Amino acid sequence: MAVNIEQTPYRPFDMAYGANTITLNGITPSQQKYALQIFIVGQTTPIADIRQSPNRYARAIFDIQNILQTQVQPTINNVDGLHYVAPPGFAQQNTRMQIANGELVQYQIAVTTETNGQLDSAFVTSPTIYTTLGGAKEYWQVPFDEGAEFIPIVDADVNGCTDINYWARPLSDNTWTISDQDTRDDFLTYDGGFSSPGGIDVHNVYADDQCTKSFWQTISRVAGPYPANQAVQGIEAFWVLQVNAAGNIFNVSTLANTQSSGGGPNITLGQGLIPTGNFNTITVATGPANFPVGVLSASCTHYYIVPVLYTPLSPTNCITSEQGQAPLMSESAWRTQRYNILEKPCNDYPHVQFAWMNSEGFRDQFTFTKRNEKKINTKRNNFLKEAADYNDTRYIVDKQSRGFTTYSQTIKEDWTATSGYMNDEEAKLLESMFKSPSVNVRFSTGEYANEWIPINLISSSYTEKTYRKDRLFQYTVNYKLANNIKSQRG
Repeated sequence: MAVNIEQTPYRPFDMAYGANTITLNGITPSQQKYALQIFIVGQTTPIADIRQSPNRYARAIFDIQNILQTQVQPTINNVDGLHYVAPPGFAQQNTRMQIANGELVQYQIAVTTETNGQLDSAFVTSPTIYTTLGGAKEYWQVPFDEGAEFIPIVDADVNGCTDINYWARPLSDNTWTISDQDTRDDFLTYDGGFSSPGGIDVHNVYADDQCTKSFWQTISRVAGPYPANQAVQGIEAFWVLQVNAAGNIFNVSTLANTQSSGGGPNITLGQGLIPTGNFNTITVATGPANFPVGVLSASCTHYYIVPVLYTPLSPTNCITSEQGQAPLMSESAWRTQRYNILEKPCNDYPHVQFAWMNSEGFRDQFTFTKRNEKKINTKRNNFLKEAADYNDTRYIVDKQSRGFTTYSQTIKEDWTATSGYMNDEEAKLLESMFKSPSVNVRFSTGEYANEWIPINLISSSYTEKTYRKDRLFQYTVNYKLANNIKSQRG
């Protein structure tokens, strides 16, 4: 009797931090244990080789989350600064996009049985490829059905035109979402009926903020499959729609999701290749400071980042509302991102921007705008030194001779940052930061200005605040630099 795989992690992807279970059955009474191997796609040597005795139901349940956690890592520290002009001595990032860079792992499993320490038969490798992101999920999310929130669902009619059944959210913990009818722009009249029925995510930013947004770009289909160049396959490009104070869209630019831009898998715009491997996720620079100089107009009060689709082979057969700037569709399968550019008060404090690994394993950002203080803590190790130098021609005591001498010291910088007044959605986003194990800051002034510096949060608790309960409210966060300051010996 062959070993059967009854239960596996969620597909198209699951989260590494939380139960990732594989259930096997099919063992015979003469066999002793189930055997399981895990292979990274494209590799021949397993990263794990596990044996387990059957339970009372003749099954074995493997939870492989600890194994998968070793294969994923946080987003690179400087991803928030995509395309930003780097300070002297730092590598310039010339791309606006970034595919997965350790945030996901793809693997396959092989199964058999074992008796008396010997395999009963050769391992049989399942052709199914499983994908795991470096995110976290709740203990009850087995399988991770909530992953469907990040995956667009589309259909296609006989003419190859695309109908969107579900608009996916980005890989973000931001919950501030409005409908397209809530905007005061001529959003719905742009380009023959552009809309964002899945909602619009809102972000308050400042002109010097660096931000990114990440998306799962592989599409789920109700019907199909459809080959490349005959139906949408992923995010083909990003539109940037600039809006002025009158609420008019006055400028539209296109960021092609191509390999030369740091994204892909497309080589050219409109190629329609199917995302695989690290191309399954795409991170795009979205903050005002991430734009090349001169792209964002001084009259822009807010702008939209719109992930757009590819128009299939016969766009003339599609309905008018689905037509966009050829070859792109005017309707997105992902939530549109809105960025409100706030003006700094004349007497405002220097801003401190935080970026952290969110619960999906990617990046979110928030700027603290009020009082920011630095405190230096020094721990010194001293010894009492004889005032005279006995390695001399005679006994001499100099008035400048040091008695207590510092032979080593540890210097730490501790900081306190205070936010401006926040709304409920921003407070919820900040909760994600307090839970994150990987947080960076970017100072607007001082020796670390415009660099992303790793920090550790000192604040050990987070108290939920809401407008209903607290009216006007702020948050204060205590943190320290992740690396101590180097000091000389005395």
